[in-house]
Amino acid sequence: MPPLSLYIHLPFCIHKCGYCDFNSYALDTLLEKGHAGDNWAADYAGALIAELEARARAYRLGGRSVQSVFFGGGTPSLFPPAETGRILETIRRLFGLENDAEITVEANPGAADAGRFEMLREMGVNRISIGVQTFDDAALRRLDRVHTGEEARAAFRSARAAGFGNISLDLMFGIPFQDIAAAEADLASAIALGPEHLSAYELTIEPGTAFHARQARGELAGLPDEDTALEMWGLRDRMLEGAGYRRYEISNFARPGFACRHNLNYWRRGEYLGAGAGAHSFIGARRFWNTARPDHYIENAGDPPAGGEEMRDPERSLGEALMLGLRLREGVSLDAIGAAAGTDAESIYGDTFGKLTAAGLLERESDRLRLTPKGTLLANRVLAEFL
Repeated sequence: MPPLSLYIHLPFCIHKCGYCDFNSYALDTLLEKGHAGDNWAADYAGALIAELEARARAYRLGGRSVQSVFFGGGTPSLFPPAETGRILETIRRLFGLENDAEITVEANPGAADAGRFEMLREMGVNRISIGVQTFDDAALRRLDRVHTGEEARAAFRSARAAGFGNISLDLMFGIPFQDIAAAEADLASAIALGPEHLSAYELTIEPGTAFHARQARGELAGLPDEDTALEMWGLRDRMLEGAGYRRYEISNFARPGFACRHNLNYWRRGEYLGAGAGAHSFIGARRFWNTARPDHYIENAGDPPAGGEEMRDPERSLGEALMLGLRLREGVSLDAIGAAAGTDAESIYGDTFGKLTAAGLLERESDRLRLTPKGTLLANRVLAEFL
């Protein structure tokens, strides 16, 4: 069996940011509404452990090789390290965690300190992903973030001092009222810290977010026009690649050897088990997902699905492989994804390939298909062709 990836969702935050569409909740709000109790962390960790045990039995995953574990959220660094340790102990007991497995914890500067990082490092966590977004304090306030630029730098220094040799930073551009000079300053600040990995992406206004509601009311001002946004994309690529980072996915850059193995497994359509409120899984030919609210998840510990679907249709499997794999700079092997789906890519999508190639959005080299630079900028349009 190919290696498995594990995703552990910890949905608790200090504050819900206006642009965030993840399944996350402000902890104080949960406590006020009675959706979490005084022992919220222990209760949630217990539910996660029960789910992992149940999934290992139901899908015969016991002893299955695990190449990566990713604690996402929410703000996983807000979760007590002792409870994170309980979850990791369960993973080691149930699965064949590889000796060099990539184990990532997401952290926000407002919920990170040297002691917490040191404890995580001692537990075997070897990668930290820090949600900086921007180093500009005024821009952080416009994004509803609860940290400052200096706190972001301090969090990076604390992670490095704790012994982390693999640190990723998240940066955002296209922030309301951000100009080219401000975007350049953010990139320069990130490069100066010297992380091994950078995720740098444009702000998108997602349905269901506070920003989307403000935009619908005409209250969200200052978003960049298309020309400015395109200039920011180009600036990002020039500065990061000039500093030794290689773009390996639409929004992700890494120094050699530091591409995120966990996310590569997603984009290559590998199998993964997601545990936690709202987490998604892909095992065999089945996708399934959990109930979203943390209290409902805890109440149904061990059997929390909200839904699922079979992915046995060859055309649908092939379209998904294209939609995911074309995000990568390396593109996809049509022979490989066709063999995995049990069909021929050309027979189903040949006309689409031809149309997108003629438009300068895709390029072909033997059986390998990839986005062109123009296609990368218009990736949403290209990938929608395969939904």
